[in-house]
Amino acid sequence: MAKEPHVKKSGFERSLSIIVIILILLSSVTVIYWYQNFRFPIIGGDSNNKIFHISATMWEFYPKEISVDKGDNVTIHFTSLDVHHGLYIKKWNVTANLFTNQSATINFKADEVGRFEYFCTVYCGIGHSEMKGYITVKEK
Repeated sequence: MAKEPHVKKSGFERSLSIIVIILILLSSVTVIYWYQNFRFPIIGGDSNNKIFHISATMWEFYPKEISVDKGDNVTIHFTSLDVHHGLYIKKWNVTANLFTNQSATINFKADEVGRFEYFCTVYCGIGHSEMKGYITVKEK
């Protein structure tokens, strides 16, 4: 019976392997954190003018919720990142339909306090029915 060769790793090789694994894990966590928190800016705006960027990707809007004060003039820069998407806000009867990498600007005045839904108007796949977000209008 032949003996299998035994390869002995040096301390340097083991340390280097551990360092590489740690760097890969930290990179992954950093990318995930960035993706969830900073991928698209939410611009607040000044006094009575609020500006937001809402991006659509398959089956989700980002951000899913925005908040403004009653009487604010709201500007939404809406972008579709992957496939054909739509955005409809029933309360203010505003809509936009965009193909991949297109943008549109939506303007309205937040004239009533409440929580209002926006949703995708173009079938974009299996998760389409759950693709919605909310605009919360608060009293000043």
